[in-house]
Amino acid sequence: MRPQILLLTIFLTVLPLLAVTTVSRKLAAGPWEAIKDVHDPHVQAVGKFAVTTFNSKNHTDLVFKDIRRGETQADRGTKYFLHLLMAGPVSPCYVALVLETPGQKSLELLSFERDTC
Repeated sequence: MRPQILLLTIFLTVLPLLAVTTVSRKLAAGPWEAIKDVHDPHVQAVGKFAVTTFNSKNHTDLVFKDIRRGETQADRGTKYFLHLLMAGPVSPCYVALVLETPGQKSLELLSFERDTC
């Protein structure tokens, strides 16, 4: 068998397997669920972490006031999508996406953006 045909056969066999693996990983994430108690101390700590991390990376001085609402999703840990309210004269509303990795007990700020109130 010629090497080109052999490589093509292997490629056409492996490609669908890679596609199935990629799709199944994306589908493995659970649905977003509303946070019932945004005043829970752990949820508040995640919100404060998001603001503190954003401030240190961007040399800003936003002041955390409260969490208006939020959702969680199970995916390699827990993702928190939080609608945050700031104190002071700056734009008061922001959204943050934070990943909490359970085994490492670590938080990672994935995104932080202004939001409309």
